Amino acid sequence: MICESTSLNKYLSKSSNIFFVFGSEIVLKNNSVDQINSFLKEQNFTEKKIITEGDYSKIENMIIENASGSLFGSKIIIEIGHQKGKIPKEITNIFEMKNIKEFNNIALIIKSSIEKINKSTKWVKLMDSLGLMVECNKLKSFEEKTWVKNQLDFMNESDAKEFSIRITDIFSGNLIAQQNEINILKLTYSENNKDKKIGYDNAEFLPYQLEDKIVELNTKYALRITKSIKKNDDHYGPLLVWIIGKIINTCVGSLQDNVNLEKAGIWKNKIPNYMNFIKKNPLKKMLLLQKKVYELDLASKGLGGMTKDQFWQELDNMVISLTSN
Repeated sequence: MICESTSLNKYLSKSSNIFFVFGSEIVLKNNSVDQINSFLKEQNFTEKKIITEGDYSKIENMIIENASGSLFGSKIIIEIGHQKGKIPKEITNIFEMKNIKEFNNIALIIKSSIEKINKSTKWVKLMDSLGLMVECNKLKSFEEKTWVKNQLDFMNESDAKEFSIRITDIFSGNLIAQQNEINILKLTYSENNKDKKIGYDNAEFLPYQLEDKIVELNTKYALRITKSIKKNDDHYGPLLVWIIGKIINTCVGSLQDNVNLEKAGIWKNKIPNYMNFIKKNPLKKMLLLQKKVYELDLASKGLGGMTKDQFWQELDNMVISLTSN
């Protein structure tokens, strides 16, 4: 079966546990994979194994070895990432494996970088007969509005309608930017906010200014922002962690997987600063900082044993590390 990402929910229960996710919209692909994982967890798939390009030769053995479940009797999700080029033989061979559809203890999710498929090719026909192919391509304008409104299900109906119009008007055609705005709203939205504006509209510094100053390598200005927000709006600590995490994840994607910055949702006028920033911050350093962001995220939620003062100090240390050579 083939379905569009926006109608995935209707098809999940009708499919076997083999999924192929493809298309040009990164956000829709990520959301589709998350949806599939959530569905499988409800079906008692409790373990996950991830296979990347360097391990393609292990795919067949991993499927066979886990066909009857893990050593502990649990059901397993095998997620295969395909980043570039044509679909390799190691992946298309899966569709020719004998009784693959009957391996009830395994679920396969293949997330591919290909944007289009040829329905007449052998492997596509086989995959179509075995499981579910999820197409994640650019949405039409009316589909975009519906998609954004559905993502705002944490709001009341009237606010969701108002914010969906605002987001799609400002970021028309850019799902990554829209997703970023939705993530910010998840952290800042309050139904009691009478003017229905994001709570930091009247702050001395706006949290999202931190991104610009970090990628500009402007340590002094970036620290002014964090110190001002700590003093006046310290409840936005989790939002600052999210912004820093976004910067680091974007750079890791560029350095590790050669992800196009514009496709990653970076505005064209910010790309030169991002490129310079990436040159100054090697992959090894960014991977270490990814772990630090995770620790800060826990601390911002009152977990991990860090005091509030320690949290803000570590946040400043992170800013200094990112902006200094």
